[in-house]
Order: sequence, then structure tokens, then C-alpha cells
Amino acid sequence: MTGHAPGRPRRPASRAWMVTFADLLSLLLAFFVLLFAMSSVETNAWKTLVDALSSRLNPLHHWIRPLVDPEKTAPRLFVKRAIDLDYLAGVLQAGLADSDILSQSILHRLDDALVLSLPGHLIFLPGQARLHADSQQALVVLAPVLKLVGNSIELVGHTNASPPPAGSPFGSNWDLSLARAVALANGLRAVGYTDAIKVLGAADAGYRDMSLKLSAAQREILSRRVDLVIRETSAGGGANAP
Repeated sequence: MTGHAPGRPRRPASRAWMVTFADLLSLLLAFFVLLFAMSSVETNAWKTLVDALSSRLNPLHHWIRPLVDPEKTAPRLFVKRAIDLDYLAGVLQAGLADSDILSQSILHRLDDALVLSLPGHLIFLPGQARLHADSQQALVVLAPVLKLVGNSIELVGHTNASPPPAGSPFGSNWDLSLARAVALANGLRAVGYTDAIKVLGAADAGYRDMSLKLSAAQREILSRRVDLVIRETSAGGGANAP
């Protein structure tokens, strides 16, 4: 007769084999990891496989659609917006002190704009539209501040009431004032400012609007200026436009 004796408790089965099985699985895993590390993965093929499996195995794939087109909206997420002009005035005033030329500029607030009047006699040679060598340093200080804002920017050139001298390459003060605004815009481009700049030439149109309390010498100096006009609207148009 075989079997256990009646009344004797049955011994539980040993689970020692699980230790050996776990060691075997660990060795197999380490082996496949080693094989993978020694091989080279084709990134494009792997990405294609993952995308294919994701589309096939995801039951919600046909119901999931992007709310917006990333390629169309992504550029707008990083568009700079217009900055409050009162805040910008404080930033400019702090930066003007770092340049001898900018420290002699005049910053004044209008209803819808902030105007920085750059002294033309320090930036340009008399009767010319070529920048002084020293004015380059002023633009290096000014450009980083302007790059942070998305406000619409204009450069308006001005001259005194005297016409260009004989032999001047400029036929009128309109040509001279516009050429100076263009030269200053190109100078900002050269030091890294890449946003749009509107350039205008006002000639001596603003000369007669100056206060008569100023001396003739002061009026003469201020008339030969280039105004950097920062509008409260953004470069894209509209007060809140991106």
C-alpha cells in the first residue's frame, strides 16, 4: 500500500524553484539588454513603428484631434507684445546713463507714444547722413532694450531750416532727414535689432514748433535730431494685437 499514513499532515510543496527561475529571468533580461546596447537603432524606423502601433492599439485614436494646428499657432506664441510706455520710459532712462550720447538725449511722453530725441550733432557729421564712429556704442546700448519690446517703432529724421549747402549730395532737407533716419535704422540692424522699423523724414517741419523760450543755439541743435518714436500699439497693429 502506498501513500501517506492516515492522520499524518501533508508537507507543503517546496518553492525553492522560484529562486532559480527568477535568477534565470534576470540573466535573460541582462542578456537582451546587452544585445540591445551593442546594436544600433534606426531612429526613423523605430519612430515609424511606435507611431504605427500607437495608432493601431489606441482605441481613442479616431476621436482625438488637436484643437489647434501647432504649425500655424506656434509662431504666434512667441510674438513679443507691446509694453506699457510708462514702464518702458523707466527702463530707457536707466539705460541712457550708460552712453555719453544717449545721456544727452531727451525722453518725453506723448499721449500715445514715447519719444527719444537723439542729438543729431553727436550722431552725424554736419550736412551728412553718415554715422559718427562714437555713435556705434550708443546703438549697442540702445538695441538690446528695443529688442525686448514688441511696440511699433518709428525713426523720424529732422533738420534745421537752412537748405543743404552747395555740392551736398542731398537735394533738399527732406532727402537729408530721411537719409539720416535710414542710416540710424541700418545702424540698429548692424548691432542686432531685427524687428520692423518705419523710417520717415520730416525735414524742418518741426523747427517752427519749438518753444521760443529756447535760445537760437538750442533750437539749432535740437532741430538736427532723429526721433525714436515708440508707439503704444504693437508692431502687428492694434493695442492688444500680438
